[in-house]
Amino acid sequence: MRPVLLLLGLVAAVSASDPVKIHLYYETLCPYSIDFVVNQLYKTWTLVKDIMEVEMFPFGNAEYYPDGDGWSFKCQHGSDECRGNMIHACAKDHFKDINIEMEFVNCLLSADYPPNAGAKCAAQVGQDWTPLEECVNSVTGQNLLHEVALQQENLHPKLYFVPWIIVDDEFSEEQVGACQTNLLKVVCDKYTGASRPAACDTSELTSSKIGVSKL
Repeated sequence: MRPVLLLLGLVAAVSASDPVKIHLYYETLCPYSIDFVVNQLYKTWTLVKDIMEVEMFPFGNAEYYPDGDGWSFKCQHGSDECRGNMIHACAKDHFKDINIEMEFVNCLLSADYPPNAGAKCAAQVGQDWTPLEECVNSVTGQNLLHEVALQQENLHPKLYFVPWIIVDDEFSEEQVGACQTNLLKVVCDKYTGASRPAACDTSELTSSKIGVSKL
């Protein structure tokens, strides 16, 4: 029986399909980044998250400088954007759960002013804001955001606008446009599993703000 079981296991492994990997590099006050997260990424996630693997990197067209034991930052949309980016960096490290992180970031970017929405959004996802606030106001938060910057610096090609969207480790400007227009279609078309979610055949997402924020 053992050879048969091994064969069945091998068949199952071969027939299984890896989830579609989405890596997003963005800024918390960029209108195009906000539109993509709220109207494409989050909505697609709620429909087909079983076939998605998502990671978000909140930095974008920002700069960093050594500052004592930590770092200072200059962000494209001002110092409040740096705070918004750090809130996400701290939340990502603290939650360590993409489901909670996705709900939190969607709440953050759906707010009237994301840099001021941390406490409200933490409560909305059932998390304590206090450790996140302490992180944001500490060298720990600075180091976490600096780590995001270093990860972004390893991109090939180098980031020159946001939202910078990578699908299954591949980047192209054409693909970014397709993701901003209908991410659900991109994910469903990329997925190679034998059984696609029903949402792939019945839903379509469209965005109102198609564009990018460059330096």
